Amino acid sequence: MTVYKIYRILLGEEPVHYSDEKITDFPSAGELLEKKPKPGIVLIDGIKGNKTSDMLKVFWELVELRGSAEFCFAPIYISRTMKQLDIMVDGITANIEERLPEAISILERGARVRRDALIDNYNLRMLTYMYVRGDSYLLSPVCAPFSQWVYSYPHIALLLDSASKAAQMLRPEDLSGQDRLRSFRFDTEIMMALKAVAYLEDNGYIERYALVDRIRKCPKCRTGHLNYVDICPNCGSIDFEKKVMMHCFTCGYVAPDSDFRKSMSFVCPKCNTVLRHLGSDYDHPLESHECNNCGSKFIEPEVKADCLFCRTRTDPSDLTVVNVYSYKLSEKGSAAVRTGTMQMEVQLFDGQNNLKFGYFCNILEWMREYRKRYSDEAFSVIGLKFSNLYEVETSLGEDIYNKIMDELIFRIRSMVRSTDITTSSAPDTFWILLPRTALENSRILAERIEKLNDMLEITSEKKIEIRARSFQIPAEDDQTPAEQYLAMFAEEL
Repeated sequence: MTVYKIYRILLGEEPVHYSDEKITDFPSAGELLEKKPKPGIVLIDGIKGNKTSDMLKVFWELVELRGSAEFCFAPIYISRTMKQLDIMVDGITANIEERLPEAISILERGARVRRDALIDNYNLRMLTYMYVRGDSYLLSPVCAPFSQWVYSYPHIALLLDSASKAAQMLRPEDLSGQDRLRSFRFDTEIMMALKAVAYLEDNGYIERYALVDRIRKCPKCRTGHLNYVDICPNCGSIDFEKKVMMHCFTCGYVAPDSDFRKSMSFVCPKCNTVLRHLGSDYDHPLESHECNNCGSKFIEPEVKADCLFCRTRTDPSDLTVVNVYSYKLSEKGSAAVRTGTMQMEVQLFDGQNNLKFGYFCNILEWMREYRKRYSDEAFSVIGLKFSNLYEVETSLGEDIYNKIMDELIFRIRSMVRSTDITTSSAPDTFWILLPRTALENSRILAERIEKLNDMLEITSEKKIEIRARSFQIPAEDDQTPAEQYLAMFAEEL
Protein backbone atom coordinates (compact mmCIF):
# COMPACT_ATOMS: atom_id res chain seq x y z
CA MET A 1 0.00 0.00 0.00
CA THR A 2 1.35 3.39 -1.00
CA VAL A 3 2.10 5.75 1.87
CA TYR A 4 0.94 9.26 1.08
CA LYS A 5 2.36 12.39 2.65
CA ILE A 6 0.35 14.87 4.69
CA TYR A 7 1.19 18.48 3.87
CA ARG A 8 0.09 21.11 6.37
CA ILE A 9 -0.26 24.76 5.35
CA LEU A 10 0.37 26.50 8.67
CA LEU A 11 -1.09 30.00 8.36
CA GLY A 12 -1.11 31.08 12.00
CA GLU A 13 0.02 30.31 15.50
CA GLU A 14 -3.10 28.53 16.73
CA PRO A 15 -2.95 25.07 15.15
CA VAL A 16 -5.42 22.34 16.00
CA HIS A 17 -3.01 19.54 15.09
CA TYR A 18 0.33 18.93 16.72
CA SER A 19 3.37 18.43 14.53
CA ASP A 20 4.69 14.90 14.15
CA GLU A 21 6.83 12.92 11.73
CA LYS A 22 3.82 12.21 9.47
CA ILE A 23 3.12 15.88 8.78
CA THR A 24 5.31 18.24 6.74
CA ASP A 25 4.68 21.92 7.42
CA PHE A 26 4.73 24.76 4.88
CA PRO A 27 3.96 28.45 5.48
CA SER A 28 1.97 28.75 2.23
CA ALA A 29 0.66 26.82 -0.73
CA GLY A 30 3.15 28.63 -2.94
CA GLU A 31 6.13 27.25 -1.04
CA LEU A 32 4.60 23.78 -1.11
CA LEU A 33 4.21 23.93 -4.89
CA GLU A 34 7.79 25.18 -5.33
CA LYS A 35 9.01 21.87 -3.88
CA LYS A 36 7.17 19.98 -6.66
CA PRO A 37 5.76 17.54 -4.09
CA LYS A 38 4.44 14.04 -4.65
CA PRO A 39 0.67 13.53 -4.41
CA GLY A 40 -0.58 13.85 -0.85
CA ILE A 41 -3.18 15.10 1.59
CA VAL A 42 -3.37 18.81 2.37
CA LEU A 43 -4.42 20.24 5.71
CA ILE A 44 -4.84 24.00 6.23
CA ASP A 45 -4.30 24.80 9.90
CA GLY A 46 -3.24 27.48 12.36
CA ILE A 47 -5.94 30.07 11.86
CA LYS A 48 -9.33 30.40 13.55
CA GLY A 49 -11.21 31.71 10.54
CA ASN A 50 -13.79 33.72 12.45
CA LYS A 51 -12.84 36.95 10.62
CA THR A 52 -13.25 37.82 6.97
CA SER A 53 -9.51 38.44 6.70
CA ASP A 54 -8.83 34.94 8.07
CA MET A 55 -11.19 33.34 5.57
CA LEU A 56 -9.62 35.31 2.74
CA LYS A 57 -6.18 33.94 3.62
CA VAL A 58 -7.49 30.38 3.51
CA PHE A 59 -9.48 31.09 0.36
CA TRP A 60 -6.45 32.24 -1.62
CA GLU A 61 -4.48 29.21 -0.47
CA LEU A 62 -7.30 27.04 -1.85
CA VAL A 63 -7.25 28.99 -5.11
CA GLU A 64 -3.54 28.40 -5.50
CA LEU A 65 -3.78 24.69 -4.66
CA ARG A 66 -6.74 24.01 -6.92
CA GLY A 67 -5.13 26.06 -9.67
CA SER A 68 -2.18 23.65 -9.83
CA ALA A 69 -2.10 20.36 -11.74
CA GLU A 70 -0.60 18.67 -8.66
CA PHE A 71 -3.42 19.47 -6.22
CA CYS A 72 -6.41 20.30 -8.45
CA PHE A 73 -8.15 17.10 -7.30
CA ALA A 74 -6.23 16.31 -4.09
CA PRO A 75 -8.09 15.81 -0.77
CA ILE A 76 -7.94 19.13 1.09
CA TYR A 77 -9.16 19.67 4.66
CA ILE A 78 -9.35 22.62 7.02
CA SER A 79 -8.99 22.32 10.78
CA ARG A 80 -11.85 24.65 11.72
CA THR A 81 -15.19 25.44 10.17
CA MET A 82 -15.11 28.64 8.08
CA LYS A 83 -18.66 29.22 6.84
CA GLN A 84 -18.51 29.72 3.06
CA LEU A 85 -15.24 27.80 2.77
CA ASP A 86 -16.63 24.57 4.24
CA ILE A 87 -18.23 23.62 0.92
CA MET A 88 -14.97 24.16 -0.98
CA VAL A 89 -12.97 21.51 0.86
CA ASP A 90 -13.35 17.78 1.48
CA GLY A 91 -14.05 18.25 5.16
CA ILE A 92 -13.37 19.91 8.49
CA THR A 93 -11.34 17.84 10.89
CA ALA A 94 -9.56 18.24 14.22
CA ASN A 95 -7.92 14.84 13.68
CA ILE A 96 -6.53 14.19 10.21
CA GLU A 97 -5.99 10.52 11.08
CA GLU A 98 -9.75 10.01 11.05
CA ARG A 99 -9.99 11.21 7.44
CA LEU A 100 -7.16 9.09 6.05
CA PRO A 101 -9.33 6.26 4.59
CA GLU A 102 -11.37 8.59 2.38
CA ALA A 103 -8.33 10.74 1.52
CA ILE A 104 -6.27 7.72 0.51
CA SER A 105 -9.16 6.46 -1.62
CA ILE A 106 -9.14 9.76 -3.52
CA LEU A 107 -5.39 9.62 -4.06
CA GLU A 108 -5.45 5.98 -5.19
CA ARG A 109 -8.03 6.76 -7.87
CA GLY A 110 -5.96 9.83 -8.75
CA ALA A 111 -2.96 7.56 -9.40
CA ARG A 112 -4.74 6.38 -12.56
CA VAL A 113 -4.89 9.91 -13.93
CA ARG A 114 -2.42 11.29 -16.46
CA ARG A 115 -1.30 14.43 -14.66
CA ASP A 116 0.37 15.92 -17.71
CA ALA A 117 -3.05 16.02 -19.41
CA LEU A 118 -4.33 18.32 -16.64
CA ILE A 119 -1.80 21.11 -17.13
CA ASP A 120 -3.87 23.20 -19.56
CA ASN A 121 -7.16 21.30 -19.72
CA TYR A 122 -9.45 22.81 -17.10
CA ASN A 123 -12.50 20.89 -18.28
CA LEU A 124 -10.57 17.68 -17.68
CA ARG A 125 -9.64 18.91 -14.21
CA MET A 126 -13.31 19.25 -13.34
CA LEU A 127 -14.03 15.72 -14.57
CA THR A 128 -11.02 14.40 -12.66
CA TYR A 129 -12.18 16.10 -9.46
CA MET A 130 -15.43 14.16 -9.73
CA TYR A 131 -13.81 10.90 -10.84
CA VAL A 132 -11.36 10.53 -7.95
CA ARG A 133 -14.14 10.99 -5.39
CA GLY A 134 -15.79 7.78 -6.45
CA ASP A 135 -18.80 6.58 -8.42
CA SER A 136 -21.22 7.85 -5.80
CA TYR A 137 -19.92 11.42 -5.90
CA LEU A 138 -22.47 14.04 -6.95
CA LEU A 139 -21.67 17.50 -8.20
CA SER A 140 -24.30 19.32 -6.16
CA PRO A 141 -25.29 22.96 -6.50
CA VAL A 142 -24.80 25.19 -3.49
CA CYS A 143 -27.34 27.83 -2.56
CA ALA A 144 -25.48 31.11 -2.32
CA PRO A 145 -28.11 33.65 -1.22
CA PHE A 146 -25.69 36.58 -1.40
CA SER A 147 -24.63 35.74 -4.94
CA GLN A 148 -26.56 37.17 -7.85
CA TRP A 149 -26.69 33.64 -9.33
CA VAL A 150 -28.48 32.17 -6.25
CA TYR A 151 -27.13 28.66 -7.00
CA SER A 152 -23.56 27.87 -7.90
CA TYR A 153 -20.80 25.26 -7.94
CA PRO A 154 -18.06 27.10 -6.00
CA HIS A 155 -15.79 24.06 -5.57
CA ILE A 156 -15.75 23.78 -9.38
CA ALA A 157 -15.14 27.52 -9.78
CA LEU A 158 -11.84 27.07 -7.91
CA LEU A 159 -10.58 24.81 -10.70
CA LEU A 160 -11.02 27.38 -13.44
CA ASP A 161 -8.12 29.18 -15.02
CA SER A 162 -9.40 32.67 -14.24
CA ALA A 163 -9.46 31.90 -10.53
CA SER A 164 -5.75 31.06 -10.49
CA LYS A 165 -4.95 34.19 -12.50
CA ALA A 166 -6.91 36.29 -10.04
CA ALA A 167 -4.92 34.73 -7.22
CA GLN A 168 -1.72 35.99 -8.82
CA MET A 169 -3.14 39.47 -9.41
CA LEU A 170 -5.08 40.19 -6.22
CA ARG A 171 -4.02 39.07 -2.78
CA PRO A 172 -5.92 39.87 0.44
CA GLU A 173 -3.42 42.54 1.44
CA ASP A 174 -4.11 44.36 -1.85
CA LEU A 175 -7.82 44.67 -1.12
CA SER A 176 -9.95 46.46 1.41
CA GLY A 177 -13.58 46.76 2.46
CA GLN A 178 -16.13 45.79 -0.16
CA ASP A 179 -13.39 44.75 -2.60
CA ARG A 180 -12.34 42.04 -0.19
CA LEU A 181 -15.87 40.74 0.13
CA ARG A 182 -16.40 40.74 -3.62
CA SER A 183 -13.12 38.97 -4.28
CA PHE A 184 -14.16 36.37 -1.74
CA ARG A 185 -17.37 35.69 -3.66
CA PHE A 186 -15.45 35.64 -6.98
CA ASP A 187 -18.65 36.13 -9.00
CA THR A 188 -16.95 35.94 -12.41
CA GLU A 189 -15.60 32.48 -11.69
CA ILE A 190 -18.99 31.38 -10.35
CA MET A 191 -20.61 32.41 -13.64
CA MET A 192 -17.89 30.63 -15.62
CA ALA A 193 -18.42 27.51 -13.50
CA LEU A 194 -22.12 27.50 -14.40
CA LYS A 195 -21.20 27.72 -18.08
CA ALA A 196 -18.56 25.01 -17.69
CA VAL A 197 -21.06 22.65 -16.07
CA ALA A 198 -23.53 23.33 -18.90
CA TYR A 199 -20.76 22.67 -21.44
CA LEU A 200 -19.83 19.33 -19.87
CA GLU A 201 -23.49 18.31 -19.77
CA ASP A 202 -24.11 19.32 -23.40
CA ASN A 203 -21.15 17.21 -24.51
CA GLY A 204 -22.16 14.15 -22.49
CA TYR A 205 -19.37 14.17 -19.89
CA ILE A 206 -21.73 14.57 -16.95
CA GLU A 207 -25.36 13.51 -16.49
CA ARG A 208 -28.23 14.98 -14.56
CA TYR A 209 -28.88 13.09 -11.35
CA ALA A 210 -31.68 14.96 -9.60
CA LEU A 211 -33.66 18.17 -9.87
CA VAL A 212 -32.61 20.16 -6.81
CA ASP A 213 -34.62 23.33 -7.26
CA ARG A 214 -36.43 25.52 -9.74
CA ILE A 215 -35.83 29.24 -9.58
CA ARG A 216 -36.94 32.26 -11.55
CA LYS A 217 -34.55 34.88 -12.82
CA CYS A 218 -34.76 38.35 -14.28
CA PRO A 219 -35.04 38.03 -18.10
CA LYS A 220 -32.76 41.05 -18.55
CA CYS A 221 -29.73 40.39 -16.33
CA ARG A 222 -30.36 36.70 -15.47
CA THR A 223 -29.89 37.23 -11.74
CA GLY A 224 -32.21 35.70 -9.17
CA HIS A 225 -32.69 38.36 -6.53
CA LEU A 226 -36.29 39.41 -7.03
CA ASN A 227 -38.73 41.34 -4.90
CA TYR A 228 -42.40 40.80 -5.67
CA VAL A 229 -44.24 44.10 -5.31
CA ASP A 230 -47.94 44.99 -5.44
CA ILE A 231 -48.68 48.02 -7.60
CA CYS A 232 -51.67 50.07 -8.66
CA PRO A 233 -52.93 48.62 -11.97
CA ASN A 234 -53.74 52.13 -13.20
CA CYS A 235 -50.54 54.14 -12.52
CA GLY A 236 -48.05 51.52 -11.26
CA SER A 237 -47.53 53.18 -7.88
CA ILE A 238 -46.82 51.09 -4.80
CA ASP A 239 -48.49 53.75 -2.62
CA PHE A 240 -51.99 52.37 -2.04
CA GLU A 241 -54.03 51.21 0.92
CA LYS A 242 -56.50 48.47 1.57
CA LYS A 243 -59.77 50.04 2.67
CA VAL A 244 -63.39 49.13 3.37
CA MET A 245 -65.43 50.78 0.62
CA MET A 246 -69.05 51.94 0.74
CA HIS A 247 -71.53 52.38 -2.10
CA CYS A 248 -74.47 54.80 -1.70
CA PHE A 249 -77.58 53.44 -3.40
CA THR A 250 -79.16 56.92 -3.64
CA CYS A 251 -76.51 58.59 -5.83
CA GLY A 252 -74.12 55.72 -6.61
CA TYR A 253 -71.11 57.36 -4.92
CA VAL A 254 -68.27 54.96 -3.91
CA ALA A 255 -65.60 55.89 -1.41
CA PRO A 256 -63.82 54.53 1.70
CA ASP A 257 -66.14 54.10 4.69
CA SER A 258 -64.12 56.75 6.56
CA ASP A 259 -65.51 59.36 4.11
CA PHE A 260 -69.07 58.40 5.09
CA ARG A 261 -68.59 58.55 8.85
CA LYS A 262 -70.27 61.55 10.50
CA SER A 263 -70.62 61.46 14.26
CA MET A 264 -72.21 58.07 14.98
CA SER A 265 -73.83 57.64 11.53
CA PHE A 266 -72.99 57.03 7.89
CA VAL A 267 -73.80 60.00 5.68
CA CYS A 268 -73.08 60.15 1.97
CA PRO A 269 -70.65 63.06 1.40
CA LYS A 270 -72.08 63.63 -2.09
CA CYS A 271 -75.89 63.60 -1.61
CA ASN A 272 -76.06 63.89 2.21
CA THR A 273 -78.35 60.86 2.50
CA VAL A 274 -78.22 59.14 5.90
CA LEU A 275 -77.33 55.50 5.28
CA ARG A 276 -78.90 53.30 7.94
CA HIS A 277 -79.40 49.82 6.54
CA LEU A 278 -76.81 47.64 4.78
CA GLY A 279 -78.37 46.17 1.69
CA SER A 280 -81.15 48.74 1.28
CA ASP A 281 -79.33 52.07 1.76
CA TYR A 282 -75.77 51.02 0.93
CA ASP A 283 -73.47 48.05 0.42
CA HIS A 284 -69.74 47.23 0.35
CA PRO A 285 -68.54 46.86 -3.25
CA LEU A 286 -65.75 44.56 -4.29
CA GLU A 287 -63.27 47.40 -4.67
CA SER A 288 -61.08 47.19 -1.58
CA HIS A 289 -57.96 49.23 -2.47
CA GLU A 290 -57.42 52.91 -3.13
CA CYS A 291 -54.29 54.39 -4.74
CA ASN A 292 -52.86 57.38 -2.89
CA ASN A 293 -51.12 58.50 -6.07
CA CYS A 294 -53.88 58.56 -8.71
CA GLY A 295 -56.98 57.95 -6.56
CA SER A 296 -58.16 54.91 -8.55
CA LYS A 297 -59.96 52.10 -6.76
CA PHE A 298 -59.44 48.43 -7.51
CA ILE A 299 -60.14 44.96 -6.15
CA GLU A 300 -56.67 43.43 -6.33
CA PRO A 301 -53.30 45.09 -7.00
CA GLU A 302 -51.11 44.00 -9.88
CA VAL A 303 -48.06 41.92 -8.97
CA LYS A 304 -44.65 42.63 -10.53
CA ALA A 305 -41.23 41.06 -10.01
CA ASP A 306 -38.75 43.82 -9.21
CA CYS A 307 -35.12 42.81 -9.93
CA LEU A 308 -32.92 44.04 -7.10
CA PHE A 309 -29.86 43.88 -9.36
CA CYS A 310 -30.87 45.87 -12.46
CA ARG A 311 -34.19 47.29 -11.16
CA THR A 312 -36.21 45.91 -14.07
CA ARG A 313 -39.88 45.21 -13.34
CA THR A 314 -41.32 42.14 -15.01
CA ASP A 315 -44.59 40.25 -15.09
CA PRO A 316 -44.06 37.04 -13.09
CA SER A 317 -45.12 35.01 -16.14
CA ASP A 318 -42.23 36.53 -18.14
CA LEU A 319 -39.49 35.55 -15.68
CA THR A 320 -36.88 33.08 -16.91
CA VAL A 321 -37.44 29.67 -15.30
CA VAL A 322 -34.20 27.81 -14.48
CA ASN A 323 -34.00 24.22 -13.29
CA VAL A 324 -31.08 23.49 -10.95
CA TYR A 325 -29.63 19.96 -11.04
CA SER A 326 -27.07 17.83 -9.32
CA TYR A 327 -24.79 15.83 -11.65
CA LYS A 328 -22.87 12.60 -11.75
CA LEU A 329 -19.97 11.62 -13.97
CA SER A 330 -21.00 9.76 -17.14
CA GLU A 331 -19.19 6.81 -18.71
CA LYS A 332 -17.85 9.18 -21.31
CA GLY A 333 -16.53 11.45 -18.57
CA SER A 334 -14.84 8.55 -16.77
CA ALA A 335 -13.19 7.44 -20.02
CA ALA A 336 -11.93 10.97 -20.64
CA VAL A 337 -10.22 11.01 -17.23
CA ARG A 338 -8.66 7.57 -17.65
CA THR A 339 -7.32 8.32 -21.14
CA GLY A 340 -6.47 11.96 -20.50
CA THR A 341 -8.30 13.08 -23.64
CA MET A 342 -11.70 14.60 -24.26
CA GLN A 343 -13.09 13.24 -27.51
CA MET A 344 -15.30 15.96 -28.98
CA GLU A 345 -17.77 15.03 -31.67
CA VAL A 346 -16.94 16.70 -34.96
CA GLN A 347 -19.56 19.39 -35.45
CA LEU A 348 -19.54 21.09 -38.81
CA PHE A 349 -22.33 23.43 -37.83
CA ASP A 350 -23.03 25.37 -34.68
CA GLY A 351 -26.43 25.89 -33.10
CA GLN A 352 -27.40 28.47 -35.76
CA ASN A 353 -26.51 26.14 -38.63
CA ASN A 354 -23.31 28.06 -39.38
CA LEU A 355 -20.33 26.15 -40.66
CA LYS A 356 -17.39 26.15 -38.27
CA PHE A 357 -15.03 28.94 -39.24
CA GLY A 358 -12.04 26.66 -39.92
CA TYR A 359 -14.03 24.49 -42.34
CA PHE A 360 -15.40 27.61 -44.02
CA CYS A 361 -11.84 28.79 -44.71
CA ASN A 362 -10.90 25.35 -46.07
CA ILE A 363 -13.83 25.45 -48.50
CA LEU A 364 -12.84 28.95 -49.60
CA GLU A 365 -9.34 27.75 -50.43
CA TRP A 366 -10.70 24.68 -52.24
CA MET A 367 -12.97 26.89 -54.37
CA ARG A 368 -10.03 29.16 -55.15
CA GLU A 369 -8.10 26.16 -56.48
CA TYR A 370 -11.17 24.97 -58.37
CA ARG A 371 -11.48 28.38 -60.06
CA LYS A 372 -7.89 28.17 -61.25
CA ARG A 373 -8.78 25.02 -63.16
CA TYR A 374 -12.19 26.27 -64.32
CA SER A 375 -12.02 30.01 -64.80
CA ASP A 376 -15.78 30.42 -65.26
CA GLU A 377 -16.46 29.11 -61.73
CA ALA A 378 -16.82 32.49 -60.06
CA PHE A 379 -17.67 32.84 -56.38
CA SER A 380 -17.96 35.74 -53.98
CA VAL A 381 -18.25 36.43 -50.27
CA ILE A 382 -20.56 38.77 -48.36
CA GLY A 383 -19.37 40.10 -45.01
CA LEU A 384 -21.90 41.19 -42.38
CA LYS A 385 -21.06 43.42 -39.44
CA PHE A 386 -23.55 43.94 -36.60
CA SER A 387 -23.08 47.08 -34.51
CA ASN A 388 -24.35 47.92 -30.99
CA LEU A 389 -25.06 44.29 -30.05
CA TYR A 390 -23.76 44.68 -26.51
CA GLU A 391 -25.63 47.94 -25.92
CA VAL A 392 -28.91 46.48 -27.15
CA GLU A 393 -28.51 43.31 -25.06
CA THR A 394 -27.73 45.40 -21.97
CA SER A 395 -30.73 47.63 -22.59
CA LEU A 396 -33.34 44.99 -23.46
CA GLY A 397 -32.08 41.93 -21.61
CA GLU A 398 -30.78 38.58 -22.85
CA ASP A 399 -34.14 36.97 -23.63
CA ILE A 400 -35.51 39.78 -25.80
CA TYR A 401 -32.11 40.25 -27.43
CA ASN A 402 -31.92 36.56 -28.37
CA LYS A 403 -35.41 36.70 -29.89
CA ILE A 404 -34.43 39.74 -31.99
CA MET A 405 -31.23 38.07 -33.20
CA ASP A 406 -33.05 34.80 -33.99
CA GLU A 407 -35.60 36.72 -36.06
CA LEU A 408 -32.86 38.69 -37.80
CA ILE A 409 -30.83 35.61 -38.67
CA PHE A 410 -34.00 33.85 -39.87
CA ARG A 411 -34.71 36.73 -42.26
CA ILE A 412 -31.15 36.71 -43.58
CA ARG A 413 -31.27 32.96 -44.12
CA SER A 414 -34.50 33.30 -46.07
CA MET A 415 -32.60 35.52 -48.53
CA VAL A 416 -29.76 33.09 -49.25
CA ARG A 417 -29.86 29.91 -51.29
CA SER A 418 -29.61 26.42 -49.84
CA THR A 419 -26.23 26.09 -51.58
CA ASP A 420 -24.82 29.22 -49.88
CA ILE A 421 -22.64 28.63 -46.83
CA THR A 422 -22.52 30.82 -43.71
CA THR A 423 -20.11 31.16 -40.81
CA SER A 424 -19.08 33.66 -38.12
CA SER A 425 -15.56 34.78 -37.27
CA ALA A 426 -16.62 36.89 -34.28
CA PRO A 427 -19.81 37.45 -32.28
CA ASP A 428 -20.63 40.45 -34.49
CA THR A 429 -19.12 39.33 -37.83
CA PHE A 430 -20.71 36.86 -40.26
CA TRP A 431 -19.79 35.61 -43.73
CA ILE A 432 -21.81 34.19 -46.62
CA LEU A 433 -20.07 32.19 -49.34
CA LEU A 434 -21.98 32.33 -52.64
CA PRO A 435 -20.83 29.69 -55.18
CA ARG A 436 -21.26 30.48 -58.89
CA THR A 437 -22.05 34.12 -58.07
CA ALA A 438 -20.24 37.05 -59.62
CA LEU A 439 -19.30 40.05 -57.50
CA GLU A 440 -21.97 42.25 -59.15
CA ASN A 441 -24.75 39.80 -58.29
CA SER A 442 -23.62 39.40 -54.67
CA ARG A 443 -23.84 43.17 -54.24
CA ILE A 444 -27.58 42.98 -54.93
CA LEU A 445 -27.99 40.54 -52.01
CA ALA A 446 -25.82 42.74 -49.76
CA GLU A 447 -28.08 45.72 -50.47
CA ARG A 448 -31.19 43.65 -49.67
CA ILE A 449 -29.66 42.59 -46.35
CA GLU A 450 -28.83 46.17 -45.39
CA LYS A 451 -32.50 47.10 -45.94
CA LEU A 452 -33.30 44.98 -42.88
CA ASN A 453 -32.10 47.97 -40.83
CA ASP A 454 -35.38 49.70 -41.70
CA MET A 455 -37.43 46.71 -40.52
CA LEU A 456 -35.93 46.36 -37.03
CA GLU A 457 -38.22 47.68 -34.31
CA ILE A 458 -36.10 47.97 -31.16
CA THR A 459 -37.16 50.03 -28.16
CA SER A 460 -33.73 51.01 -26.87
CA GLU A 461 -31.51 54.05 -27.15
CA LYS A 462 -29.23 52.31 -29.64
CA LYS A 463 -30.32 49.98 -32.42
CA ILE A 464 -28.63 47.08 -34.12
CA GLU A 465 -27.11 48.22 -37.38
CA ILE A 466 -26.12 45.85 -40.19
CA ARG A 467 -23.37 46.62 -42.66
CA ALA A 468 -23.09 44.26 -45.63
CA ARG A 469 -20.30 44.31 -48.22
CA SER A 470 -19.40 42.02 -51.13
CA PHE A 471 -15.86 40.73 -51.63
CA GLN A 472 -14.00 38.51 -54.03
CA ILE A 473 -10.62 36.84 -53.71
CA PRO A 474 -8.47 38.06 -56.63
CA ALA A 475 -8.17 35.65 -59.55
CA GLU A 476 -4.38 36.10 -59.54
CA ASP A 477 -4.18 35.11 -55.89
CA ASP A 478 -0.73 34.33 -54.50
CA GLN A 479 -1.85 31.57 -52.10
CA THR A 480 -2.65 33.99 -49.28
CA PRO A 481 -4.60 31.98 -46.65
CA ALA A 482 -8.37 32.48 -46.81
CA GLU A 483 -8.44 33.39 -43.13
CA GLN A 484 -6.08 36.28 -43.85
CA TYR A 485 -8.31 37.53 -46.64
CA LEU A 486 -11.35 37.45 -44.37
CA ALA A 487 -9.41 39.42 -41.75
CA MET A 488 -8.63 42.09 -44.37
CA PHE A 489 -12.25 42.13 -45.54
CA ALA A 490 -13.43 42.51 -41.93
CA GLU A 491 -11.43 45.72 -41.58
CA GLU A 492 -13.49 47.21 -44.43
CA LEU A 493 -16.82 46.43 -42.80
